[in-house]
Amino acid sequence: MKKIFTLVIVMLAAVTTSKLYAQDGDYKKFSLGLGFEGALPVGNLGNAYSFGAGATIRATIGLDASSAVTITSGAIAFIPKDLGGGYKLKTQINIPIKAGYKYMLSDNFYAIGEAGITIAKSYASNGNGGTISASGSSFTYAPGIGLKLGALDLSVRYEGYSGAGFIGTRLGFNF
Repeated sequence: MKKIFTLVIVMLAAVTTSKLYAQDGDYKKFSLGLGFEGALPVGNLGNAYSFGAGATIRATIGLDASSAVTITSGAIAFIPKDLGGGYKLKTQINIPIKAGYKYMLSDNFYAIGEAGITIAKSYASNGNGGTISASGSSFTYAPGIGLKLGALDLSVRYEGYSGAGFIGTRLGFNF
């Protein structure tokens, strides 16, 4: 919990510092975006889960006309495969908390890299009609590319952590 608290404090300091020292220009210094997520699990995650979906919120703090700092968090739920043998997985919920850097390659295309922590909670049937759960957290990294068309933001990325990961898509709307 101390790590999460420290990460949140660092992110808030980055937002405050960026707002104070951002240069004037014809770029948007701050935007907030809501994104709808799609995820195709790969690696160990792909062995147990079919697909994922969720929502994220992303703050973008412009440094200049072509670069920005990002802070992203939300929740993505993964739907399990039927593994058979009486073992019944239920949903896994991932809560990423990431900070990153976004660089505009052209007027509409960008590259983004984010890193942070993902808190994961998995649920399974205990075989007696009840549910058991397990949770943990791990370092997360997420390189990606995107297309920005006005307020619309479309991106694709690989999000990896602890021998697992997913190919993610994001349909975002910036305010």
